[in-house]
Amino acid sequence: MDISIHATSDECDRLAVSILGCPVKPTPVQGASSYTVSAIDTDQAPKVVQFRSKKLDVDLIELARQSYGDFVPKSKFYTTMSGDVYVYVWDLVPGTAFCRVRRQLFAPDIAMEQHLYQIVCDFARFFASAWNNRLAVKQPPGLLDEYYDILDQVSKGLPERLQTKLDEVRRGLPLLFRPDYPMSFQHDDLLENNIHVDNITGHITGIVDWSDAMIAPFGVSLSGLETILGIQTRTSWHLHPNHLGLRERFWDIFYREIGNISEEDRRSIQAARLFGLFRAHGFEEKDKAIVYLETLCLL
Repeated sequence: MDISIHATSDECDRLAVSILGCPVKPTPVQGASSYTVSAIDTDQAPKVVQFRSKKLDVDLIELARQSYGDFVPKSKFYTTMSGDVYVYVWDLVPGTAFCRVRRQLFAPDIAMEQHLYQIVCDFARFFASAWNNRLAVKQPPGLLDEYYDILDQVSKGLPERLQTKLDEVRRGLPLLFRPDYPMSFQHDDLLENNIHVDNITGHITGIVDWSDAMIAPFGVSLSGLETILGIQTRTSWHLHPNHLGLRERFWDIFYREIGNISEEDRRSIQAARLFGLFRAHGFEEKDKAIVYLETLCLL
């Protein structure tokens, strides 16, 4: 959180109290450029107040709700504080950020694994909802060329085994720009702190922080699946021991939710996922990038 040069947390807290009408506290997980508080008694006020150093496009948040429904909390702009701090009121997303319960969920325990299966199922439904609720969004100009450029940059210094996979992805890019393949509104930061879960049932309760959302060919953000199947460290990516079973469940639910599609669409979805992985992890320090990409792209 870095809005301190614009406003103090005390100033923010006082405004939040006046908005919610009750005492407030900081939420357990804070963003890099925002400060968020909730009511101490969330039954009294099931909302959060967020203070941001950059303005949100609430129309884009509404697009996200049209695509993903209740996975996305409702938001409205409230006011601007002095110092250009933008104030928003959101519906409270219940549950806990995945980052706070992941180690518990990854423990060798049958009940925890069942919770993880539930999270995977809900995540599949989250992605499927964007396929089923297609929006009339325009393709950003020059996007295919931008994707080729990304792969060209990432390819430098990769070992042959990853070059082969990257070349496969490069050949598949035109599939993502077919007239009948959907462009969709997608979260571009599906990290463990942005996925909230009920730690009793395992259900996903919401996906937060849509400030960096993008319009892209469907499936580019599927790289975010790895967030709930493994733990990224500074030197490696440690997959859950049963990640193959969890992965299979994800795809079973996903394809069941979207119904019958062509083999070309299936190839397109997988090409988009792989491109998303190269895009997300290919710009790490080269040794790290190779380790991450070998773990995630060569399954």
